[in-house]
Amino acid sequence: MTQGASGGSPKTGGCGCGASGAPVRLIDIAGAQIGISRLDAILRAVRNANFQDESLEKRELLRLTKAANYVPPGMEAAYLEALWREYRGAS
Repeated sequence: MTQGASGGSPKTGGCGCGASGAPVRLIDIAGAQIGISRLDAILRAVRNANFQDESLEKRELLRLTKAANYVPPGMEAAYLEALWREYRGAS
């Protein structure tokens, strides 16, 4: 696996409880290293959707991330900023 666009390091294992084998990648969100499950698959899915509108890309990034990860209330903007950075860096 490769490092994330912002230097995040990939790892496998989910939450560490043994319940998930989904790949997790650490990315910087609001100054903290946060593990995002299935990030590479999320980025790929949004890219493959061929959205013509940046706002739709961003909405889908956040929606798919929230479907696979806990996003704390009030942190959506910070998560979206980090996700967008990863998405643009992965182009």
